Amino acid sequence: MKQIRVLDNRGQEYLFPLDKPVMEVSIGRSQNNDIVLNSKTVSRRHAIIKLMGERVMLVNQSANGVFVNGERVERVRELRLGEFAAIEPYRFCVEATGPGAQPSVAPRGYGPGNGRANQPPGGRAGTPAAMSSVSAATATAALPERRPVAPAPKKKKPAETVEELLGDLAPNPDYQEQRVSLRGEEVVIHEKKVRQAFIGFKSELHDELKERLDLHSFQITDYSSPRVVRQVSEKLKELIARRQREIPRPYTPDQVFKEMMDEVCGLGPIEDLVKHRGVSEIMVVDREHIYAELNGKIVLTDRIFNDEKSMMTVIERIVIPRGRRIDESNPLVDTRLADGSRVNAVIPPLALKDPCLTIRKFPDERLTVKDLINFGSMTDEMAKFLARAVRSKKNIVISGGTGSGKTTLLNVLSGFIGQTERVVTIEDAAELQIYQEHVISLETKPPNLEGKGEIGIRELVKNALRMRPDRIVVGECRGGEALDMLQAMNTGHDGSMTTVHSNSPTEAIARLETLVLMSGMELPTRAIREQIAGSVDVIIQQSRFMDGSRRITYITEVLGIDDDGFVKLEDIYRYRQKGINEKGKVYGYHMATGYLPSFLDEFLIKGLADPEDFF
Repeated sequence: MKQIRVLDNRGQEYLFPLDKPVMEVSIGRSQNNDIVLNSKTVSRRHAIIKLMGERVMLVNQSANGVFVNGERVERVRELRLGEFAAIEPYRFCVEATGPGAQPSVAPRGYGPGNGRANQPPGGRAGTPAAMSSVSAATATAALPERRPVAPAPKKKKPAETVEELLGDLAPNPDYQEQRVSLRGEEVVIHEKKVRQAFIGFKSELHDELKERLDLHSFQITDYSSPRVVRQVSEKLKELIARRQREIPRPYTPDQVFKEMMDEVCGLGPIEDLVKHRGVSEIMVVDREHIYAELNGKIVLTDRIFNDEKSMMTVIERIVIPRGRRIDESNPLVDTRLADGSRVNAVIPPLALKDPCLTIRKFPDERLTVKDLINFGSMTDEMAKFLARAVRSKKNIVISGGTGSGKTTLLNVLSGFIGQTERVVTIEDAAELQIYQEHVISLETKPPNLEGKGEIGIRELVKNALRMRPDRIVVGECRGGEALDMLQAMNTGHDGSMTTVHSNSPTEAIARLETLVLMSGMELPTRAIREQIAGSVDVIIQQSRFMDGSRRITYITEVLGIDDDGFVKLEDIYRYRQKGINEKGKVYGYHMATGYLPSFLDEFLIKGLADPEDFF
């Protein structure tokens, strides 16, 4: 006699007796299988075990694959008795039973009590009612004898300090973050006393420059003009040459000229950060802590503001040219730079210490779908599927956390929109870069000094419906405009797209429910869910990993409402992280779950796919 032993990753085991010398056992997620594995990573019919006397053949029937000893089974492989195969997160083997039979050794990490939770196998594996033609008593008798249990270890002495309790995880109160230059090299800044002397010298030089050039009469938008830059440069060189001996050591005249030009005509200490191609984000915490995302890593830079006044000057130079304002009555603002980079500024009294500034830069060259494939954000098959979904006018919601690449992905997907379609984009601060010709870009308007005249996203969405759009693209739904966006998706504007902040497709649904409630409409929960299920076709989950890489982790179809009133979701693609290599880089793989989307027929009818294609 033989049996199939199945282990889940909680260490629980389930047995399926094999009572015939020749038989087939199907394994998969569907309830029609002999052994049902309740996990979305398992295909409906994943594999078949064929028992032919003393031979055991394993047949792979899934795109996700079956693995034996770390090797993928392409089609058919013969298994030895007791040799484990893997369908993540399960392990199974065929083993002999009866007197003298030795229990199979479980793979490492799948022994009892490892503490990792997952859904156990369901269906007929492990339940007495489904033990083939063998009774529950017979199945129990077929269990191999358990090995002796090791004695419980002696109790350890309770930890008395945080270091004893947490070890290497204990916080280090003496830790000081290393500052990094734009070349990626660790640097040490000068002592505060030396820096204060240099700041004082620059302040005197600035006052003298104001008197010589009458800078008081210039508008804040004049400082970047070529005429003003030339005048300031020439006069500044004269002043530095005359006062060269007064420059505090170890600073040089070239350093003084560079920093003064940045402060008078640019964005001060963050000027180089804004221009640097390797910097994708700038985060000013306070005057002495300016962080930057440099080549995917967040580092503390060697840049420092002189004082709060210089910080406010930089913020005003960013805000005012865009028609925004920031002061005590309006202490936070969202805007953008001339190159489209997104800017958020918060000043006292909201910011308790110093003004805070966050700049999200965008690459000089627009990323393409090929770039995302090369970065490992998606596979060729996923890109092909998303292109077909956009061209067939599926309503798409891109979900993800802050800095996960939602807007970048939205830009890439917009490239699949037909050239003849009329597109209306709506944003708080314009970031989207849609290169089709028939595109109308709308941006919100803040209130004026009297607190009137504000036009938000919700009003723009309502107005866009009167502009005869083929598609509406909202940069981000963060309020009651979500209801208007869903109604637009459901009333003839197929192919619309937007983004939301959430960490999974399931959370994206909950997030949309919350945003709809923020519209002020007193709708029952079921009505909101029906609106979401009837409007959204696909949810794309974008995630940022610890090494700075961004990847699509889910592509999920929204199927409708189940009997309990919840929105039904089915994953089409998923990303599985395997670990971190010696360089600190995350590695893993994208995989198809085996689920085929319900709108596959539309791809075929519209000529976007061939019947032989497999998604």
